[in-house]
Amino acid sequence: MRTTATRAGALSLAILFVACAPRIKVATDYNPQANFARLHTFSWLPRAQPKSGNLRLDSGLVEGRVRRAVNKTLTAKGFREVAATSEPDFFVAYQAAVQNKIDVHSTPTYYGYRGWWRGPAVMGTQTSVHQYDLGTLLIDVVDRERDDLIWRGSGQAKLSPRDSGSPAEKQERMDAVVEQILEDFPPTS
Repeated sequence: MRTTATRAGALSLAILFVACAPRIKVATDYNPQANFARLHTFSWLPRAQPKSGNLRLDSGLVEGRVRRAVNKTLTAKGFREVAATSEPDFFVAYQAAVQNKIDVHSTPTYYGYRGWWRGPAVMGTQTSVHQYDLGTLLIDVVDRERDDLIWRGSGQAKLSPRDSGSPAEKQERMDAVVEQILEDFPPTS
């Protein structure tokens, strides 16, 4: 009995972690000729963050969360942040966007049966429409010496309708997203 309860508790905990983890689609691209082994220090690209035109994104709060998450992830990977004037090995930049999307699904419906020679009695189509926001976060790595983009990671996910949670919870979600995007940085040939 205790084993069954323990298994049920472990299963519940596993389901909770999966349900709470951000579901994002990650893609990366990089220059295979770039020497990633020589990268040790980074800084943020010394330019103002471009405005997206979306009030949810054009916020110092969002920019701060993205920067903290990137700094935390890169530092955990052994990179060291330095001032842009200290000639870092690479610069980091990000871009964010939100697109309104619509999913439309149609399913044929059949009601009744009039025998094998006649087919269904009533035919119709049931259509469902789902509207959502798709968020995209791009993280770029630029070689300082060559002023060349050498790595890009992107993450896309459906956004929740409400911006819910405390600032700490929002930072945790951003940390998880950025960690997933930067998982394969630097690339291994």
